[in-house]
Amino acid sequence: MRIDSILPDRASPGQSVIIQGEDLDTATKVLFDQEVSFVIDGQTLVVEVPDDSGTVTVTVQGADGTSDTSNVTIQES
Repeated sequence: MRIDSILPDRASPGQSVIIQGEDLDTATKVLFDQEVSFVIDGQTLVVEVPDDSGTVTVTVQGADGTSDTSNVTIQES
């Protein structure tokens, strides 16, 4: 399981971001320092940005293990 990109890499709470990578279709949990809701679309995850601010660590967990980490900056809306 691998995160290749998160677009956009800066987002506001409630906005959706796209996580692209490898083996993401087996995701069971997405963390933005806390568990967040997501939808699987092939090897892409659509994630709603949580109500937070600052730089958060993004991790995906699933049947194929845990991804590497990446960062996203959450901007106040």
